Amino acid sequence: MNTNNFYKRETNPGTPGASEPPPSKMPENIHGYKIRGFLKKGGMSTIYLGTHPETQEPVAIKVLSPKYLKDEEVIQRFFRESDIIALADHPNIVKLYSQGEWERGLYIAMEYIEGTSLYQYLQETTLSLKEALEISLQIAYAICHLHSHGVIHRDLKLENILVTKEGQVKVIDFGIAQLLDEQQPGRRPRRQIIGTPIYMSPEQKLNPESVSYPSDIYSLGIITYELVLGRTNHGKVHLRNMPVKLQPILSKSLQP
Repeated sequence: MNTNNFYKRETNPGTPGASEPPPSKMPENIHGYKIRGFLKKGGMSTIYLGTHPETQEPVAIKVLSPKYLKDEEVIQRFFRESDIIALADHPNIVKLYSQGEWERGLYIAMEYIEGTSLYQYLQETTLSLKEALEISLQIAYAICHLHSHGVIHRDLKLENILVTKEGQVKVIDFGIAQLLDEQQPGRRPRRQIIGTPIYMSPEQKLNPESVSYPSDIYSLGIITYELVLGRTNHGKVHLRNMPVKLQPILSKSLQP
């Protein structure tokens, strides 16, 4: 089993882009999940490969770094991600199994997805128009489900979407996702950029704390453009490069 394709990059605020080396000693068991290996270490958490105690299926277990166990804001953000995933039970969204405390801290147990990031998939695969639109449609199903539960992902991009060997799309990484009813009207814009600029709508760049569903749709428009184009394009969009019937749809999705 290839354990290198899950969660290519963490996007939690404050997390460095480069992964740190694996811990010198892995736990044998986390809240009943037998640990089988190491997946990734980021600035705020470590992800292990485990086994579900009942189904024996592989599970990805995210453990909060010990240095943050007394930081209430980080703990709140950590469990907020799992709460949002729990709301979003959908075939095209990573599944939550459990969350809570274990003897050495806090954990989140999620579905292990044996797949490739859409970024890598696009580098290695030549997509037909039909295949590109089928992938885009699966992402749209996931976004529609999120929005119906009041969730805004805020960081949709090729790296945060996995494709399994069966061709199923899975949206991952809800580290900066937001519930619409959490927003505070009149809140002053933050200078810190939250998200990935080339996929961000103009309003998200202006005030990332006060965005709505159209921001995710804007990101989907950029992703769809890149899928149909067959390569990443660093946020630059020239609709004349798209099929004529697709141009008005993308134009509408990319409106600020």
